[in-house]
Amino acid sequence: MEFTLSCLGCVLVGIILSAPMGPAGMLCVQQTLNRGRAAGMLTGLGAAVSDWFYCWVAALSMTMIIGFIERHTAAFAIVGGLLLALFSALMMRSRPTPRAGGTDSHRAGSVASGFVLAFSNPLIIFLIMPLLVYFGVPQPHYRWWHYALCLLAVFAGAMLWWSLVTWAVDRWRRKMTLATLHRVNVVMGVVMLALSAYSIWRGARLLLAS
Repeated sequence: MEFTLSCLGCVLVGIILSAPMGPAGMLCVQQTLNRGRAAGMLTGLGAAVSDWFYCWVAALSMTMIIGFIERHTAAFAIVGGLLLALFSALMMRSRPTPRAGGTDSHRAGSVASGFVLAFSNPLIIFLIMPLLVYFGVPQPHYRWWHYALCLLAVFAGAMLWWSLVTWAVDRWRRKMTLATLHRVNVVMGVVMLALSAYSIWRGARLLLAS
C-alpha cells in the first residue's frame, strides 16, 4: 500500500514539474499551434525525458553529478538562454501551416528542443528532491525496481500533463486563422526572448559572483 501511494504521488510530481509555463511549455504550445498536437506532444516528450533524468539523479543521490550541476549552473543558464533566443527568433519567423504533421527531422527536432530547454534548467533538481522525499520515495527497503517504477510514474505524470495541454491548445487552434496563429507566434517569441534575456543575465551574474 505504501509503495502504491508513492507511485501515485510520483504521478503528481510529474505534473507539478511540467505545469509551470516555462520555455519548454511555451515551445510545446507553439509547436501545437503550428504543426498540430503530435508535434506538441513530441516537444513535451523531450521535456519529460529531461525531468525524468533529473529525477534519477535526485532519487539515487548521485552527489558527483549534483556537484557538477551546482558548479556549472551559470554555464547551464547562459547556454540555455542562448538556445532559447535562437528558438525565439525561429519562432517569430516561422509561418504556421494549414495542417498538422511534419518530416522525421521536424519530429526529432521537436523532441530535441523540448529536451534541451528543460535540461538547461538544472536547478529543477532542488525542487525534485523535496517532492520525492515528501511522497516517500527514498526508503531504505526500496530496491532498484521500486525506484524504476516510481520514476516511471513521474514520467507518466509529465506526459499526462502535456497530453492535456496539447489537447486544449489543439482545440483552440482549430478555431484560429493562419494570420492569427502567426501573430501568436510573434507574441510568444517576444515572451521567450524576455525569458532568454533573464536566463543569460542570471548566468552572467552567477559568473561574476563566483
